[in-house]
Amino acid sequence: MIFRRLAQHLREQNWTAIAIEFVLLVLGVFLGIQVANWNEDRVERELVRGHLSEIAADLRRHNDLSADLDSSAKMRISAVDYIYREAFGTRLPTTLMLAKVEWKAPVVEPFPTEQLDQLMGSINLVRVSVRSRTGYESLMSSGRLGLIRNRELAMQIQKYFGDYDDLLDTQTQVFRTFRNHGAMKQYDMGVSTFDQRPAAEIVALARESKSFAAYLRSQREWAILHANLLGNIDRDTRTLLAAIEKELQQP
Repeated sequence: MIFRRLAQHLREQNWTAIAIEFVLLVLGVFLGIQVANWNEDRVERELVRGHLSEIAADLRRHNDLSADLDSSAKMRISAVDYIYREAFGTRLPTTLMLAKVEWKAPVVEPFPTEQLDQLMGSINLVRVSVRSRTGYESLMSSGRLGLIRNRELAMQIQKYFGDYDDLLDTQTQVFRTFRNHGAMKQYDMGVSTFDQRPAAEIVALARESKSFAAYLRSQREWAILHANLLGNIDRDTRTLLAAIEKELQQP
């Protein structure tokens, strides 16, 4: 339609009308492009919000798991404390020095008397925080990380899951590997991984075997480190969740 009018005005040499039609044509093209851009931008924002909502849901599930993981590390500490107190009448250090870094042992409750036949199970149970990360993986595989306008939040998300991967590697390759190696050594003593013999016998074995006592103490030391690492990731989980929830509240 507009091109037919332009042709008509050209034949009539109506330059004013031609100028008006040209302006309308350019304006129409410009507005069309802008509307397309606005629609694309709106779609991208909704996609990013969807990814952030999924990550937030994963982080809430992380929070739900944290208590059980923390309890497992504390039970290892509590069980070894009981054995050392009964076997040697000593209290083990409340801090762990690694290079120049000091790690404080968490406050633990005395080992439950009704579970004293489960000392070895508590000491050898190393729970690993395999947490849901479907939201983050969906974001990364889609290539939409760069669409998050809040670049500080984007970097915070990447750092969090990088730290999470480091923790997972440490748990599986260090804590569990040490446990597996130590548990195998105990077979020669007739002690199974989750042995349920009376506590007095475990205490006697620790008193008689320096290697067994060293394994128990080392498990406690790894548990102190584990508890601190879990505490750090739990703190970061809450911080990132709060940042994402704040971002989702933005119009």
